[in-house]
Amino acid sequence: MIILGAIGSIPLVVLTPPFQVPDEVQHFYRAYQLSDFRFRAEVQNGVSGGTLPVSLPELVKSVVYTRDGVFYSVTPAPLAKTLKLASIPLEKSTRRFIAFPGSAFYSPLPYLPQVVGISVGRLFGLGPLYLVFLGRLFNCLTALAMIGFAVYLIPIAGELVILIGLLPMSLFLYASLSPDAAVIACALLFFALSLAANTSGSWKTWELVMAAALGAVLCSVKPVYAPMLLAGVVPGLIVRGRAASVIRSHVILVAVAMGAAAGWLLFVKPAMTSPLGGGHPSLQMSFILHNPAFFMRVLIHTIGDWGINALFYYFSTVGMFGWLSVLLRPVLAYFLPLVNFVVIWSLGPREGAKRSVLRALWYLALAFASVVLAMTAMYLMSAHVGQNEITGLQGRYFIPILILAGMAAVELSPHRRPSARWSSVAITAAIIVLQIVATDRTIIHAFQVF
Repeated sequence: MIILGAIGSIPLVVLTPPFQVPDEVQHFYRAYQLSDFRFRAEVQNGVSGGTLPVSLPELVKSVVYTRDGVFYSVTPAPLAKTLKLASIPLEKSTRRFIAFPGSAFYSPLPYLPQVVGISVGRLFGLGPLYLVFLGRLFNCLTALAMIGFAVYLIPIAGELVILIGLLPMSLFLYASLSPDAAVIACALLFFALSLAANTSGSWKTWELVMAAALGAVLCSVKPVYAPMLLAGVVPGLIVRGRAASVIRSHVILVAVAMGAAAGWLLFVKPAMTSPLGGGHPSLQMSFILHNPAFFMRVLIHTIGDWGINALFYYFSTVGMFGWLSVLLRPVLAYFLPLVNFVVIWSLGPREGAKRSVLRALWYLALAFASVVLAMTAMYLMSAHVGQNEITGLQGRYFIPILILAGMAAVELSPHRRPSARWSSVAITAAIIVLQIVATDRTIIHAFQVF
């Protein structure tokens, strides 16, 4: 499946025009800043950012023709024209302050692959365009390796990891500078480790260390996924004689992950400014604490509107490219993951795997908790104080949570497959190939790459 993922994502490293991924400009600036070993952002005139080579924004303006942080429309980007921008030299000594408040406070952990790629490019004296490509490539390869390891480790329904990990939107994000690649990969690998530990009866030392590191990466950049850290609690506690071990292991996981997140936020707090313009997180939090009933109505109202917005959330989970302005073509391709999931669910887990309604309900509760936290985070960061609705939610925020919801459904499957699972793997692989073809064709056509 790593080979299939590589076929699907590595070409996108070059096919996707630079900065035609949500927030990729900001992530490029942040990754370059980290390659300078500057971990905390600077603040000028109340806006966070950093002092970076002027060639970086020069490349941005040459590609997208708009100012930093603005929604970028779909414009033709022939690959031959893009490659001509390789002539822009880095000139790393000529610098100025560049604002990127949307990513300046992010932890370095999910940027490690991008930073390595950019550092390699700098070592060889390459220009900013090649730094973008190398950062994307290292990000892509790291995410694919983690997804492959998750498929190897997970004891049941490995096809579910393949389905989620190789969604068109997932592949699109892997082949970018976005830390969402690390978030998705860490979530899937963490869950696989948790399920493997529960199946074997206890956490091995290396599993616990790796899971703690993954949790630290996950929560240091997106604390809204913290409920996933508890995925193994109820499945472990329902087994007699394992309570002490389960509690001890999860206390360690939560302490490391949330400690890393809290430590980072304390370190970066002096450089934190509002990333999205309209929001004021501290005032919004104060408003929520003083008006909890109003905020509950806001949450309920937003959830109630999901029926209206369901199509957008679904499409942007499966795949909406560019700055969420390029729909997957043909539109029927959006139904391929549903077909894939129905196949996985209908086959169920392997024979001998015990079904547990309690486990399923636990996974659903954790998924719902993460959704509510994601909504709360968007309300804090982007909404005006006292706003009566939550805006800005995108389907890609839900991709890491899909493993919880999907496994809950698999737990409730009435079927049990034979030990061999090659038929379901073959069907999953065939559907993903169709998705890859649709994704490549969509991006090539939308941006007139050739």
